[in-house]
Amino acid sequence: MKIIDILKDIFAPKKCYSCKKEWHFLCKNCLEKLWYFEESCYICKEYSKNFEKHFYCKNNDFYLDKIIILTHYRHFIIKKLIKDAKFYHKKDILDDFSIYLWDLILKYIDKNKNDLIFITPPMYFLKKIKRWYNVGEVLIKFLNKKYQINYDFNLIKKVKNTTPQSHLDKLKRLENLENAFKVNEKLLKKYKNKTFVIIDDVVSTKTTINEIAKLLKKFWVKNIIWLCISSD
Repeated sequence: MKIIDILKDIFAPKKCYSCKKEWHFLCKNCLEKLWYFEESCYICKEYSKNFEKHFYCKNNDFYLDKIIILTHYRHFIIKKLIKDAKFYHKKDILDDFSIYLWDLILKYIDKNKNDLIFITPPMYFLKKIKRWYNVGEVLIKFLNKKYQINYDFNLIKKVKNTTPQSHLDKLKRLENLENAFKVNEKLLKKYKNKTFVIIDDVVSTKTTINEIAKLLKKFWVKNIIWLCISSD
């Protein structure tokens, strides 16, 4: 443990947002009480073991192979934790979430960790300067610190400053994302036959991640999984 981490634990210890006990911003006992997200097919929303897409739920508009979700965003504690991590620079909250996401990886992704490449939805550079950091990148760095994973933040770049998807209707969302992302083809060749895991905080419209998956599928990427902290 680094000295700065020790000092944080002494002078500003983590406290669970729910039970107020020290050492975690969200302890495992409280997470279990808040309820995990039910295993389901992301197309029909009905139960599906291990979050697998039903064989009969074919939809040519979706390019993700699986969406795995930890918990529900509608719970006020989860919502506050994510907002504090995302907008108020409390990045250590994401350290706790990285542990719980790893539990999901072990449970629902039947792959050796060396066969997984972790990426996150890239931010347009001006937005990243304004916010200082990308939540997905922070989550991946915490995962790497503990579990030594393979990741690449340079594989996909956002080259267009888009309007937030939640502010638009379905048609406008698709237009908004047109040519918004670019793949580094040279880097992608290194990851032949790998499974890509996209790490994110909230499942909202799905259009951004689906657009990234669509772009990767154009380059013959076979398996793309979206691993997310929460969803409505």
